[in-house]
Amino acid sequence: MVVKMDDRHPESTTIPSDPTTTANPPTLPTDKTPQPLPRPSLVQKLRYLLLKYLTNTARSTDRTLLRLSKLLSTPSGIDVLLCTTSYTLTLVHALLSRLLERKLAAIATDIAEKANGILLPGETLIATLPAPASTKLIAQVVGSSKALADTIADYRIFVRLWGVVGLYTWARATYAEPLGADAGRKEKVLRGLTWASIVSCVGFQVLENGAYLSSKGALTTARWTGDAGKARENRWWIWSSRFWAAYVGVELVRLGVVRFYGDEASRKVTEAQDDGEKEDKIAREERARKDKLENWLWWKDLASNVAYAPMTLHWSLEQGLLSDWGVGACGMVAGGALLTDAWRRTA
Repeated sequence: MVVKMDDRHPESTTIPSDPTTTANPPTLPTDKTPQPLPRPSLVQKLRYLLLKYLTNTARSTDRTLLRLSKLLSTPSGIDVLLCTTSYTLTLVHALLSRLLERKLAAIATDIAEKANGILLPGETLIATLPAPASTKLIAQVVGSSKALADTIADYRIFVRLWGVVGLYTWARATYAEPLGADAGRKEKVLRGLTWASIVSCVGFQVLENGAYLSSKGALTTARWTGDAGKARENRWWIWSSRFWAAYVGVELVRLGVVRFYGDEASRKVTEAQDDGEKEDKIAREERARKDKLENWLWWKDLASNVAYAPMTLHWSLEQGLLSDWGVGACGMVAGGALLTDAWRRTA
């Protein structure tokens, strides 16, 4: 059988390469080179910065409103916020009142100097002049700040009318947890100070309630009407402040006891560690966080009570002790310390 070579199919359809050439074809040169990105214009930069600012502001405002809502969801949070606001307004009223008096005195002095060479001996000048816009604005702020501060103070006293119920639960819980037989000197001293605080708070609350209800005309018996009733109301206001001053004094003593025995306990722990006792790292960190929180609360209570002390003495005296700006400044510090801690707990 004869097979013709022309009738056979090729084994591959691939065209054999020329052995004189390389396997990869050469890369053709291109004229395109990578171009740098265009720089943003000034308008684009400003637009980006504005959008970034608005976004950050929206997020910050959202977080602030959520924390404010949490703060206002508790009676204690509302009270510390109103306390700080009220005394801040009292300080603003006192400072702007001084500024307003100086401005009015300057206007009166200027008019008197100009009229001095015109008036004859014995003549009196009566003039009505329009006040400058800045003076009008200051007068408006003085009046509104005083009115709002008085409203807030009245509301805070009103919501304290049922504070005796909370004092009862405080006393009941203290009585229901007697000290153990192995209680140390620190626990015994603090328990005695706790009962002193309860007694002083009860005295303050009862007397304040009676004076407040009398001022609103809610007590109409013969003992609370007329001049005798007014004098009794004033006495109750003063004695309620004296019980408040007693509570502040007890709190300052308590803080001193806590600091003294706290330092002593810290020294003992340090000595124990120096003797070779090793604590776990997590336990040490937890202890450090606890100590830091206790130290923060101690300083918060100290700042608040030190600021309250002159205010309680001021209202414990018939003639008073502080000016309006002094009351506002001390109250703003006392309320601000409590508000800072309350705001921290909303995080």
